[in-house]
Amino acid sequence: MNNITKQGLIEFENEIIKLYKDCKLPFLFHLSGGNEDKLIEIFKDIKEGDYVISNHRNHYHALLAGIPPEELKQKIIDGRSMFIYDRKRNFFTSAIIGGTPAIAAGIALALKRKGSSQKVWCFVGDGTEDSGHLFEAARYVSGFDLPCQFIIEDNNRSVCTSKTERWGNSTFPIMPSCVMRYQYDIVYPHARIDESIDLKKTKQKTDSEYFPHLIPETFPNFKIDPNILFKNAVTEAMTEIGKTNSVFIGYNVKHGNAMGNLINVENSKKIETPVAENLMAGLAIGMSFEGFKPVVYYERHDFMLVAADAIINHANHIERISHGEYECPVIFRTVVADSGPFYSGPTHSQNFTNGFKNMVSFPIYVPDTGAEVLEAYKKALYSKRPSMIVERKSKF
Repeated sequence: MNNITKQGLIEFENEIIKLYKDCKLPFLFHLSGGNEDKLIEIFKDIKEGDYVISNHRNHYHALLAGIPPEELKQKIIDGRSMFIYDRKRNFFTSAIIGGTPAIAAGIALALKRKGSSQKVWCFVGDGTEDSGHLFEAARYVSGFDLPCQFIIEDNNRSVCTSKTERWGNSTFPIMPSCVMRYQYDIVYPHARIDESIDLKKTKQKTDSEYFPHLIPETFPNFKIDPNILFKNAVTEAMTEIGKTNSVFIGYNVKHGNAMGNLINVENSKKIETPVAENLMAGLAIGMSFEGFKPVVYYERHDFMLVAADAIINHANHIERISHGEYECPVIFRTVVADSGPFYSGPTHSQNFTNGFKNMVSFPIYVPDTGAEVLEAYKKALYSKRPSMIVERKSKF
């Protein structure tokens, strides 16, 4: 950890303000201020190797986690103020504020399974505490006694709005003991400072210059039985993946073996998380950071919209916005209920494949044959990136 002082923190943000006034920062950034003493005290308990999960207002966290000031400043100049990552120091950020708690829980679950002494520290604002995502993750961490501490940085402001204006009162929600809170008065606006700059004097880059697009992966030729039946191919693929450092997260993965296809997979690899769609995706993302190969099982496309934040804003972008520092090799096994003995109704039989294809850049496979099933899952297994496989019940 960095031994930076309170004055050092304040001076760093003053340097960022100067860069902004000099027209060097033509993009969104969020300044820290007013919480120096509280953070310095908290970081005394954070050990080298622990994960620090931050948010859009991350400069103080990054400095206290050990990122050198000049290195952090260069990242900010390069347009990455909201996207500060450091794999070597286990520093992770998301500017989508409700997305991090489930990822933090997933990292902590992976650490516990590995018997690690590391811990996860997840910093969120008091606006995030009002989302169900934090409560869902905190309950999971508390129930399974995972090495994770959530810290609510309470400045009584969500963008520009107080608790009372948002909710009618300023009372605190009741949270498990894995959630702590400190209060402070922030000294800066939500974004930048009140003073404007002449954007004509700035030099703006393109999106792909700030965040270069990923180079497509290539795969070897796989030896596959061309005559294998669709359902048998799914079972064979799950069995093969089950022999790796994998976990299977989702609905009925243990009790129903995911339509029977996990029959050959050890129960210890199956994590039941029904009716927690965003949590299961976040758990998978976090576990993938620690070397696991998660398979997230959604038995209906309809339910996946609850997990859209984790899938679209996080899994899809993590490698690119972290400039390759973090990879997210998660497999999303999804099912479209386009057939079956019982009618499911309009909200249990929708097919969102085309929608997801328009929203994510990672591969989405829609196999028609057993051979195509095996090819899709083999590519997903070998990939270092997310993949989605769409299985239609009519093919079973």
